[in-house]
Amino acid sequence: MLDKILGIISIHLSIPVEELREEMTFVELGMDSLTLMKIIMGIENIFDIHIEDEEIVELRDITDIFEVSAKKVSF
Repeated sequence: MLDKILGIISIHLSIPVEELREEMTFVELGMDSLTLMKIIMGIENIFDIHIEDEEIVELRDITDIFEVSAKKVSF
């Protein structure tokens, strides 16, 4: 799951996936709110989940995205 999330982030930020680390913050990545929403929408589509707006505003780094997404995916 983390690999897919990193892949989505990589595509939207044009950063090679090998350069991404889980602890990287959105500020470090140069991510703006529009890009974050595109990433969240991609994750929601791939994993067939919904991340609430209240949860999105609390996200600060890649680990946060992974943790919120993982809670919603049923394996």
